[in-house]
Amino acid sequence: MNKPNKNWFKKKPKLSPEETQYLDLRAQTSELDTKNKITTKNIFEFVNSLSDVNSFSVSSKVARFLKKIAKYKRKKDGGEKLINTGDNIIEVKDVSKYYLTANVVTKVLKHINLEIKRGEIVLILGVSGGGKSTLLNLISGLDRPTLGHIIVNNINLPYYSDRTLTKFRRDSVSFIFQNYNLLENLNTFDNIMTGVWLQKDKSRRLNLTELLKTYDMTEQINKFPSQMSGGQQQRVSIMRALAKNAPIIFADEPTGALDEQTTRIVLNSLYNINRNLNTTVVMVSHNPAMSAMCHRVIHIDKGIIKKIDINQNPLHPDKIGLYNE
Repeated sequence: MNKPNKNWFKKKPKLSPEETQYLDLRAQTSELDTKNKITTKNIFEFVNSLSDVNSFSVSSKVARFLKKIAKYKRKKDGGEKLINTGDNIIEVKDVSKYYLTANVVTKVLKHINLEIKRGEIVLILGVSGGGKSTLLNLISGLDRPTLGHIIVNNINLPYYSDRTLTKFRRDSVSFIFQNYNLLENLNTFDNIMTGVWLQKDKSRRLNLTELLKTYDMTEQINKFPSQMSGGQQQRVSIMRALAKNAPIIFADEPTGALDEQTTRIVLNSLYNINRNLNTTVVMVSHNPAMSAMCHRVIHIDKGIIKKIDINQNPLHPDKIGLYNE
């Protein structure tokens, strides 16, 4: 029987650069945590001093502070009085968003600043994982920013409770979700009607019969989501948002599951609602061809806005080549 090599027990395991960086950051965090009193006022200065990388580990104490900030409305400090300036309906001021998984912080958005005017069609453009859907969730009130102000329709969202944010979404915005979010126990008609019922201003409600004809869904009116294809479910999601017709429509990859013909129908609907009712439309997509129909195109990558293009003469959707035609 061979004797074990005693030196084997003395050898330190080889670590990858990522593992080494992780351990260094943990040590740095623990040292700083011991030396400094962490409060809600200095927490972000403390976190930002730890690392320039997008993802890193923090102590349990720091993690508890970050979870608390992400969960609850912001305490009044004067910022709750901020309202939109000029013709803007959406203003984002120095916004950052950090996500916390266990004790690992991930910086998803960093120091975002932008303005969207009332009645614009806006495209947030970028590759998958760049932060565009996170930005959409923040400006629509579905999520809270870690830092900064988000003022929508004269409401500074971080200062509102979950209950008040629910009322804001009900009254002020319509959603076209990438994953449909249909109610499984309701058929096509009733799913669309949930949007109609939320619109208290009857003058803004769209004709449901005409919507069904436009989207070639009349024969699917009694079907439940489980009985429809992905493209059909996406159409129902779109019709629900259009039927509500709130002052702002947020659309996360609204044409992702659609063929070209239906894609043009969707874009035409959004274009016409914008022109006829001055509805603000904010879309997320990775398709740059859609830029031509938008007043403003926000290019985002790795959590940073790279540039914002202003288009003085947006084209009708029928005049743009969606698939490099």
